[in-house]
Amino acid sequence: MRVSYPTLHEITAAVDDYWKTWQQLLEAAPKLRHVVGQHTADALGWKVDGDVAPLEAAERLFELGDSLHAGPVNKERSILTIHKARPVALASLQDIKLLQRRPSKPDDKLGVDSLDLELTHGLPAVEELKAAVMGVGADVVPDRNDMHAWISITYQGHEFKLTDRSLWAVCVREAQGLLPE
Repeated sequence: MRVSYPTLHEITAAVDDYWKTWQQLLEAAPKLRHVVGQHTADALGWKVDGDVAPLEAAERLFELGDSLHAGPVNKERSILTIHKARPVALASLQDIKLLQRRPSKPDDKLGVDSLDLELTHGLPAVEELKAAVMGVGADVVPDRNDMHAWISITYQGHEFKLTDRSLWAVCVREAQGLLPE
């Protein structure tokens, strides 16, 4: 099965759309800006169908591939992270996550999936976030895996993942776990 990888134009358009929606949420919920504090766009998630092929993905993604990290998640799918030495969108976004669609969820929407926002001072309390977005139609859900925790905020069909470290830092941590002790 051939995987459909995004183009640079699709990536920048998706990031612009997500960033615009994030700014709308910050305007609709002014307390949220105070709760999240300083933050930057760190990574764009893009869901694909089929197996993730790192070399084909690097080639397709505008010869990106400065650094690649691929790994399994929950023994169900793979995520390929492509890191660029310089931002590819906004002033800070350097990472693209190609998320293999979960076989257990064949109806998951393909294409742009989420925007990661790195909070430089750590994650706020979930209850504080929920209070800050109350009444604007946003959902707040904490989540975690073996490598890190994050908080997802869904607003107007867009998912924003608040994290306290860059996606690439998580990839490095995963790679370090492969080293013999």
